[in-house]
Amino acid sequence: IGGKLLRVLCAEDDEPLALMIKFALETGGHQVERARDGLHALEQMLDDLDRFDVLVTDHQMPRLSGRELVERVRRTAFSGKIIVHSSQLTETDAAAYRALAVDHIFTKPVALGDFLDVVQRIASVSP
Repeated sequence: IGGKLLRVLCAEDDEPLALMIKFALETGGHQVERARDGLHALEQMLDDLDRFDVLVTDHQMPRLSGRELVERVRRTAFSGKIIVHSSQLTETDAAAYRALAVDHIFTKPVALGDFLDVVQRIASVSP
């Protein structure tokens, strides 16, 4: 089976949702680490900017929002993909994410199969 193993950081404070995302991605053969909030995610990324291929972030999180996380990550040399996964975004927030050149914005809920497909397509992984 072709395809590349992705190393994914999932920044999500909702435990059941984080576990579902982790399960979907791991079922697709990828490695997933979880951060419980935006600040934790930023710290994990700053430890090694090449450690992750994809950042999946919620928008509303404690300590550092998804938007603040993406703004800070964009100031680094992180070359991976960024996916926002949020239940609701104002047009202002959505525009800010687009301005930060995120690779995809999901609106919750999303079917896990669709989620996996988009992550793999964005990261140019063959199924």
